[in-house]
Amino acid sequence: MPVNFQQIQSQIKEMGKQAPERERALEEKVERARARLLAYANRLDELRGLVKAAQSYYSALRCAEPPDERFAEPLTLHRPLPPSPAPRVLIAADGSQINPDRHAQVQFGVINVGAFRMAPGQAPREMIQSDLLTFEQLEDDNRPIGEEVVALMRDLAERKSLAELVKAEVETEAEADVLTLTDGPLELFREPKEQKRFQQLFGEYLEALERLAGCGAVTAGYVDRPRGDLVVRLLELTELQEQGDLEHAGKRRLLHPVIDLALFSRLLEPGERSAIFQIRSSQAARFTGVFALHFFYLNVGRPGHPYLARVELPEWVACNPVAVDTLHAALVAQCKQMGARPYPYALQRAHEVAVVSLDEKRQLEDMIALELRRQGAGIEGTSHKQANKEILGGKTRYS
Repeated sequence: MPVNFQQIQSQIKEMGKQAPERERALEEKVERARARLLAYANRLDELRGLVKAAQSYYSALRCAEPPDERFAEPLTLHRPLPPSPAPRVLIAADGSQINPDRHAQVQFGVINVGAFRMAPGQAPREMIQSDLLTFEQLEDDNRPIGEEVVALMRDLAERKSLAELVKAEVETEAEADVLTLTDGPLELFREPKEQKRFQQLFGEYLEALERLAGCGAVTAGYVDRPRGDLVVRLLELTELQEQGDLEHAGKRRLLHPVIDLALFSRLLEPGERSAIFQIRSSQAARFTGVFALHFFYLNVGRPGHPYLARVELPEWVACNPVAVDTLHAALVAQCKQMGARPYPYALQRAHEVAVVSLDEKRQLEDMIALELRRQGAGIEGTSHKQANKEILGGKTRYS
C-alpha cells in the first residue's frame, strides 16, 4: 500500500515550522563548543585529568582524549597536506555477508571479502575470498547465531585477509611500506549476546592486527560522513566541571546535538587534517598498547564544499609521524580520484568486488539445497511469507 502523503503533509509542515528555531539553538551550542575548543587547545594535561576523573563517576564514558605527550597535538591543529610519496603498495578490503534466513529453503551464511591492490607502475589487482559458514558456525551454545555475529565474522575476515596479503608483500620485498584500508571504524561495536563467541572472534581480530603491526603496515579505518561527537563530549566535560557537576559526565549532555563535524568543517581547509585524538570508551578499552585506538578528521572536500571523514588508526601508526603523513597524503589522493563525491578509490573498488547480488544469494541457496537433496538430507523449503514476497518482486541486491 502506498504512503498516505495527504496524512503526512501536515506533519511535514510542522517540521518546517520547527526547523529554524532548532537551527538557531544548534548554532548557539556550536559556538559554545568552538569557544571551548579554542580555550582548551593547549591545556592537554588538564583534559586528560578531566577524562580520568569523569570515568571514575561513569565507567561507560565515551569521548575523545588527547593522546600522551609523545604525539599529542593542540586541539585546534589543522595540518596541511604533507608532500609524502605514495606508499609502495595500497591494499583496501571490504566485506559483505549473507545472513542466515529462517524464511529461506535452507539455512546458510556466507562471508565475502573483496580486496583491491594498487602500486605505482603496476596494474591494479582485484582479489576475492568467499567462505560458506559451516553447520557448526551457524550455531553457538545450541542457538542460531544472529546478524551481529555474522557482521563480526565479516570484520574479522577483512582484517585476516589484509594480514595475509601484507605478509605476502613483505615476503616478496623486505621493505614493507604497505598501507591498508577498511571501510568503517576499527573499534568494534557489534558485541552480541553470545559473549563466548564474541571473545573468541575478538581475540582473532587482535591477532590479525598484531600481524599487521608486525609487518609495519600503515593500517586505518575510513569513516565516511561521520556523525560522531567524541570531541564534543570531551568539551562537555569542561562545562560540567565548571558547573561542579562532573558526576553526571556522559549522562548530562550540555552540547547535544552538536557533532564533531560542526567544529572541524570550519577549522579544516581542503586537504587538512585535525589533531590526533585517542578514543575513550568501554569498547575501545579492549584495544591496549600498540592497538590503542586513535582518530583524526580529514577534509577531503574542495574550496567552499568541505567534506569530512574520520580516520581511525591504531597507536603503532598514530605515534609515527611519517606513517601519519603517508596515510594523510594517500587518502587525499585517493579521494581526488572520485571527483565531486570524494571517497577512497581503492575502497570503492574493494566494495564493488565484495558486494553480493540477490541473484547470487538465490543461486547459492539453490546449489546448497540441491546438494543436500543429493545426499538424502531433508529440505524445509521456502516459507510462505517469503514465497509471497518473491511473487511481488523485491530487492535485486544482497549486501
